[in-house]
Amino acid sequence: MNDNKSIVDQILENGNKMNKAAIATVVRVKGSSYKREGAKMLIDESGNTTGLISGGCLEPDVAEAAKQVIENGKPVLRRYDMDEDLVWGLGLGCPGTVDIYIEKINFDELKLDRSIEDFSKNPLTAWLSCVKEEKMGVLATTLDLPRSHSGQKQIFVSENYQTVGKLDNNELHQFVCDFSKNLLQSTNPKSETKTFTLSNGEKVDVFFDVNIPPIELIIFGAGHDAIPLVEFSVRLGFNTTVVDPRSAYLTEARFPGAKRILADASSIPEKVKVSSKSYVVIMNHHLERDINVLKHILHTDARYIGILGPRSRCQKIFKALQIDDIDQYDHIFNPVGLDIGSESPQEIALSILAEIIAFRNKRAGGFLRKKKDRQLVS
Repeated sequence: MNDNKSIVDQILENGNKMNKAAIATVVRVKGSSYKREGAKMLIDESGNTTGLISGGCLEPDVAEAAKQVIENGKPVLRRYDMDEDLVWGLGLGCPGTVDIYIEKINFDELKLDRSIEDFSKNPLTAWLSCVKEEKMGVLATTLDLPRSHSGQKQIFVSENYQTVGKLDNNELHQFVCDFSKNLLQSTNPKSETKTFTLSNGEKVDVFFDVNIPPIELIIFGAGHDAIPLVEFSVRLGFNTTVVDPRSAYLTEARFPGAKRILADASSIPEKVKVSSKSYVVIMNHHLERDINVLKHILHTDARYIGILGPRSRCQKIFKALQIDDIDQYDHIFNPVGLDIGSESPQEIALSILAEIIAFRNKRAGGFLRKKKDRQLVS
């Protein structure tokens, strides 16, 4: 499940109960760490937590620090040096440092039933609304603002480049806005901390928290092997849609948690919305239907197209569509999935989803132990 979404769901639940809480975010990692920049944990006034910021070693100490943040309302930046186990008494055994930013959640300002554009002064609330609405956006937080600058520490930039909040320093504000827009325009943005040097020589660290909407997965074909693919994708937090012309196959019992669209070849363009955020898997087990589906999908902005079946069968589909050079379509994958020796429908589903995640993250999907720069992970 999308970690940001689960955090926001818990915030809404706490807000309805009018509980006090703080949110802790990993803003910088040097060396090895179980979680990367952007990982979050919600801590309420009773010490209950939602989410993980490490493998379980930092959570108790951060939860304790959050109590003071909840009490006085002042955000804090805590650094954990994993090399100093004797100092911290945490026994981590992992080289490197982790910076965690803890801030209070003001529930009286949370009105997440509004759209992002309705927020004018509260960047954090705008970001939370962005997560709730499953949109892309960036929350930028100044971590060590020089004494010469005061006032607001955060701004939010939406996927439409609308800005919520204003940093007092105009030069820094422009730097942050421009960098946020660059992140929004990139194909695979990651949350990160960046250091800006102002014209007067001052350096300011800014954490850019990028919310990426869940993967939009469209599966053409509601056969037996689509069941585990849907089940696993839903558990991963994907927004999954199943398309098939057979109503008997498109049932809630077979595909819980997924959207179901009854459509034949002629109605697919009208009923199925495919965008640049869409990942498509074609698995009708029916040659003519696969041909018709691919014929339509090729004219869309689909980011990924996976076609189930052996290469020889796929060649027939390409031939029917008069495609001579499949290499011109680097977003088409056949056979679909990573090579893990899959045999059962469950294993095939796992390999397909692993390939989709690897493609999204621009990774090859190989053995981690073969990475030259690999490090031990806590």
